[in-house]
Amino acid sequence: MTPKKTTKKTETQSKFYIAKKVSDARKKLEGKAKEYNEKFVKKQLESGREFIKELKADPIKRIDDLIDDSKDTLKKAKEKRYNAWQKAVKTARTDAKKKFKKINDQGKEVYTGIGNDAKLIIENILEMGKKNLDKLPMKKTIEKKISSGIESIPSRLNLPSRDEIDNLVIGIDGVNKKVDELNKHFATA
Repeated sequence: MTPKKTTKKTETQSKFYIAKKVSDARKKLEGKAKEYNEKFVKKQLESGREFIKELKADPIKRIDDLIDDSKDTLKKAKEKRYNAWQKAVKTARTDAKKKFKKINDQGKEVYTGIGNDAKLIIENILEMGKKNLDKLPMKKTIEKKISSGIESIPSRLNLPSRDEIDNLVIGIDGVNKKVDELNKHFATA
């Protein structure tokens, strides 16, 4: 017996619930319809009636006014479109510059890294070459012959040796000192 009572109560509540929701939805729809009617339909009808009255009263003046208004509207639309285009170009240019700078910076990093790696590789190759040269049995003999050949070049070209040039510089300094002393002696006399 209890289950039947609960079922009747639920059915009764659900009927009232549905009726209440339908009533609420109808009120909302009526409110929205009135709002749209006021915003869009009524204003448009009134402005259309006003336009027809003005057109009947003085058609030439109203058409001239329409032409002037349309020129102003077209001019404003062109300006807005041009300004929007300029803004888009400026933004694109700025973004492109930022991206190019970022790419350039990344490229510099890569080149710097490659340069550092190349230096390390060259240093390693030179070290290995020096080690391998030291292992050559004739290295010392070749070095001595090259050194003696280089040292003999000045004598073959009849050039003075370093010792001869140093002695000459010392002699010229001594002569300069003596000349300075003689100049001082004659200047005071």
